[in-house]
Amino acid sequence: MTRDARQRRHRPSGARTATFFTAFITTFTVFILAALLAGCLFGGGGDAGPENGQDQGGETVGEVKIRWYGHACFLITSPGGTRVLTDPYPGNMGYGNRRFEADLVTVSHEHFDHNSVASVEGDPEVVRGLAGDDWAQVEKTVGDVTVWSIRGTYHDEAQGSERGKNALFLIETGGLRILHLGDLGEVPSAEIAERAGRVDVLLVPVGGVFTVDAEGATRVTELFDPRIVIPMHFRTPAIADWQISDERPFLEGKSGVKRLGVAEVAVSADTLPAEREIWVLDVSP
Repeated sequence: MTRDARQRRHRPSGARTATFFTAFITTFTVFILAALLAGCLFGGGGDAGPENGQDQGGETVGEVKIRWYGHACFLITSPGGTRVLTDPYPGNMGYGNRRFEADLVTVSHEHFDHNSVASVEGDPEVVRGLAGDDWAQVEKTVGDVTVWSIRGTYHDEAQGSERGKNALFLIETGGLRILHLGDLGEVPSAEIAERAGRVDVLLVPVGGVFTVDAEGATRVTELFDPRIVIPMHFRTPAIADWQISDERPFLEGKSGVKRLGVAEVAVSADTLPAEREIWVLDVSP
């Protein structure tokens, strides 16, 4: 046996342990660096929030209920029972002197037919998409729901000079991502759609005059590419004197249109249609 062989054979256990530990640390360091590099290359950057389609809302998975109260007002109830009310309106709108109940209220902008928080019973959390003359940065979790505001859209096609700014709200719960467009008056940029990320259900105004019209709503729908489209903010019998269109011009020539004959639908991540559908809801009594 050579001297080198004897030395290897009789190497102290501490030396063998040190060698193993050094190899482990080296391997672990390489793994971490590779993971960080992959994140930089493929994970994308951007602001904190819902960008790039990442699921960041509540953990509970199950059915999400969406009830339409007319105009831009929806009640979204999570699988865990958290209630989100969008853009509540006052009693003089034509839909009756409604009193709503919710745990969280979103307000896309401060016009009377979208910001009537006084119509909501109790003491809900309220998140407003605008802060003075600018957009607010909102990220709020209540129960199994997380809501983000998406800044950068306007209530008109003139950079807000006619009717001001507008905020979009992305509502995530039960594995679903629901985008409420408020009083969107323009077709947003591709950058806005990229920040919104994946959209499963799109709540889109279609009546024109104060918002995008049928053509604009069609372009907006293509931009966000949802599985389900629910039209809103159009003329109904309750507001027959409003000089906005009904839903029919938006629906004309489109496939996948379903007049459901109900005010409330239930949807879950595993029951989303394979191809886009347009669900027309009745106004909740």
